[in-house]
Amino acid sequence: MRRRRWPWVVALASIVIFVVSNLAYPEGESDLVWTAMFAGIIAAFVVVGALLCVRVPSNPIGLVMLGSGVTLAATVTLGMFSVLAADRGDVPIELITLAALLNDIGFTVPIVSVLIGVPLIFPDGRLLSPRWRWIIVVSVAALTATALAQLLGPGPIGSVEVANPFYAPALAPLVEMLDTFSSWSSIIGFGAAALAVVIRYRRGDDIERHQLKWLIAVAVVAAMAFPFAFIFPGTFAADLAFLLGLLALLALPLVIAIAILRYRLYDIDRLVSRTIGWGLVTGVLGAMFVILVIALQGLLAALTQGLVAEFTQGQTLAVAASTLVAFACFQPLRRRVQRAVDERFDRSRVDGQRTADAFAERLRDEVDLESLAAELERTVVGAIRPTAAALWLPDRNAR
Repeated sequence: MRRRRWPWVVALASIVIFVVSNLAYPEGESDLVWTAMFAGIIAAFVVVGALLCVRVPSNPIGLVMLGSGVTLAATVTLGMFSVLAADRGDVPIELITLAALLNDIGFTVPIVSVLIGVPLIFPDGRLLSPRWRWIIVVSVAALTATALAQLLGPGPIGSVEVANPFYAPALAPLVEMLDTFSSWSSIIGFGAAALAVVIRYRRGDDIERHQLKWLIAVAVVAAMAFPFAFIFPGTFAADLAFLLGLLALLALPLVIAIAILRYRLYDIDRLVSRTIGWGLVTGVLGAMFVILVIALQGLLAALTQGLVAEFTQGQTLAVAASTLVAFACFQPLRRRVQRAVDERFDRSRVDGQRTADAFAERLRDEVDLESLAAELERTVVGAIRPTAAALWLPDRNAR
């Protein structure tokens, strides 16, 4: 029993330490949004990690998730401690520098562990083959190179921006070489992790593919959102994309838990289908709305012959007419698009619905109870392939 309790103790301790360190942070200097984001991510990682350690102790993914959450909580706490210690003024500068340095180095550990380590062993906790161990070696080498580059780099260190006491100008070429090695080895590690997921998906059975779909769905959202936010900074769309990426990062532990514990595993098909369907409908209707507004404004502008008041009224009419047209097209378009998307991404639901419709059509005029029971059993067996099937009917004569 004690062996099953320790993950929850570690998870609770990490959350408590993070909360206490935030309460001690100077008022007015903390960012509520970032604090809430880190709190949610840390809680999700440590709770899911503890749950997996208890439920599937043989799978090391739970330990990786728990360790990543604890490391993230510790690094954030060290960063807050360095700020608090610098504000007090009576803490040795060596201790502040050490806390700030560990804060800078520690952030890379959970990133590499989750984005490279988890995909390599997801979902069964084992590598594809012993030959993939070299990816782990490369990832550890990348972490080591990053830590040494930050340790020997020019600084400044941490949020308090203290000078780096280990910086030596003569070692600048070595630091540059370490940075280059870290960048390239990280690219190799991330690429190998993605390749491992693709290979598992191609080789896996139906259950493993559905497990991988949960991971792939969140990874695709994050892979699309973060680059968009970085390429177009300072815009509302970039802020929205960055928020979407953070939500995907927050959802990563949850989808890992769903996939490994197989809780509502097959709902991923419907989720993906609905997401793609609504995205396509929104895009089509948005494009239709813009085209109609531009076309109607041009037509009404030509009719008003440049009069300002009438032109303004024409703009209003164009927007109103475009809105009505888009609203009228919404339901027919949504049904057509969703049906086409379900054919590709939610095939089981489509086949199930067709089976049910065919069953209802065949038995519409059936009145014989034995024929009805036989047809029902044949339909169930053909639709879901159970290992055994039986139909129970109550006895009419029973009192």
